[in-house]
Amino acid sequence: MLCVLQVEGHNLENAISQHFAASFYRKDVSRDGRDLLFYDVADASNRSELSLHIRQFIDENKAALAYALQHPEDVEMMNLDIGIVMDGPLSKSISLDRALVAELGRYGISVSVSAYQGEIVLSDDQR
Repeated sequence: MLCVLQVEGHNLENAISQHFAASFYRKDVSRDGRDLLFYDVADASNRSELSLHIRQFIDENKAALAYALQHPEDVEMMNLDIGIVMDGPLSKSISLDRALVAELGRYGISVSVSAYQGEIVLSDDQR
């Protein structure tokens, strides 16, 4: 399972990125002209490992997450996307414990789940 935090807003490189302990691996622009920054959160093989990596990311980046809450004019949206790689029929599932979902909600982070058929190949800078 791959997990990525997507941050959307205005002037993000000068606003929120300096508060993250992690560096974004990709910058893009949305259809409506907003900045998009993408942060690697986890590459996990099971639910426990995924939850651990998400919690570690939150702990290491509390300053950035707090900044996002305090500056809605800069940071309009944060979404945690969990990608599940399906090597066969759609049969895998994901669940997060209540405490982790509550913590994500405390920071205004929405959660989405994407399913990918086959294998995902990461570039060298995403490993």
